[in-house]
Amino acid sequence: MTAGAIVGLVGGIVAAIAAICTIVTFAINRGKDKYKEGNDDGGIRGDIKYMRNSFDDLRLDVKEIARKQDQQGERLTRVEESVKSAHKRIDTLEQRGGTDNDHR
Repeated sequence: MTAGAIVGLVGGIVAAIAAICTIVTFAINRGKDKYKEGNDDGGIRGDIKYMRNSFDDLRLDVKEIARKQDQQGERLTRVEESVKSAHKRIDTLEQRGGTDNDHR
């Protein structure tokens, strides 16, 4: 064998090894990329679940606020009726005897 043939043979072997290494590296990285994509999807799903739970909590808070507002409205109505009744009683007392300034 001549020196040129040996160099050609060694070059071919090196090229074959480089091709095999490239294929193996590609396969490994493709698996890592899929793992990373799955991991990212899991993180996004977790974020969506957190946001959904937060919206549910907000809905409950809004319902509670609406309930309290209804209760306040009912109380306000009762107070207005009471004030109206008190004004009628005051008007009746004023018509009976006028203003009573003697108690001062």
